[in-house]
Amino acid sequence: MTSYTKIEITDTGERILPTREGEISVVFSRHRYAYEYVQQFVKDKIVIDAGCGTGYGCDILAKKAQSVYGVDYDSQAIAYCKKNYAAPNITFVEMDANSLDLAQRFDIAVTFQVIEHMPNLSKFVQQLKQLVKRNGMIFISTPNVKQPQKDERANPFHFNEMNYTQFLKLISDNFSSFEILGVAYASRNKIRSFVAKLPFYRLGMKLKRKSGLKKIATRALDLTSFKIINLNVEEESADFLAVCYNI
Repeated sequence: MTSYTKIEITDTGERILPTREGEISVVFSRHRYAYEYVQQFVKDKIVIDAGCGTGYGCDILAKKAQSVYGVDYDSQAIAYCKKNYAAPNITFVEMDANSLDLAQRFDIAVTFQVIEHMPNLSKFVQQLKQLVKRNGMIFISTPNVKQPQKDERANPFHFNEMNYTQFLKLISDNFSSFEILGVAYASRNKIRSFVAKLPFYRLGMKLKRKSGLKKIATRALDLTSFKIINLNVEEESADFLAVCYNI
C-alpha cells in the first residue's frame, strides 16, 4: 500500500479513494484492475483518462504511456491527483467531461465508471471519438446492472445504469469495430455465490475499510481478485469493458 497526501475529499463510493495501509476496498480493487489490464495497450501512447477521479488510474497508465491527460470536473479530485500522482508525463486538467475542449489528439481514450454519470451518452462517446486519432482505441467501462434499483434504493449519482443488452446497443450504435469484455471475479467461490444472494450481502459494503470483519469476509469470499472474460459476460461480469476501435 502507498501513503497518500491528505486532501479533504469524501469517498462516496462513487469518488473512489485508493486504499491505504491496512485497508480493504472491493470496489477500488475492481476499478484498479481494469486500468491494470489496459496498461498493456498504452506503451508509448498519448492517452486521455476522461473522468479520472482521484488519479490512481492515470498513475498506472503513465508507467507505460508516453503521456497521460487526466480530466475531471471536480476541483478537489484534481487537487488530490496533483498532490499524489504528479509525474513528468501526467497532466491533470479540471474540465467537465460533458464538454471536452482540448486541442490535443490522443492515441487512446479511457473512461472507466463514467458513462453512468452522463446525461447524454451518445454526445459523450462522440466527443471521445473526435479526440482520438484514426485507428486509435477507446476503452469504456460501466457496472453490469442487471436490475436497476428504484425509488430510495436507486443510485443518486447515476443517470444511466445498463444491462448487457443496453450497453451493447450503446457501443454498436457508435462503433463499427469493438469487443465487449467483462471484469469478473478471478475464481469461482461457492460461498460467495451463496452469500451474494442473501439480503445482508450489500450491507458489507458499508463496513469501514479497516474493519476486521470486512478483511475476514474479503479473504473468505475472494473479493479482490479479478480477471477479464470474453464469454458469458452478461451473467458473470461485475463491470462491462468495451474495447472500441476508432475506424
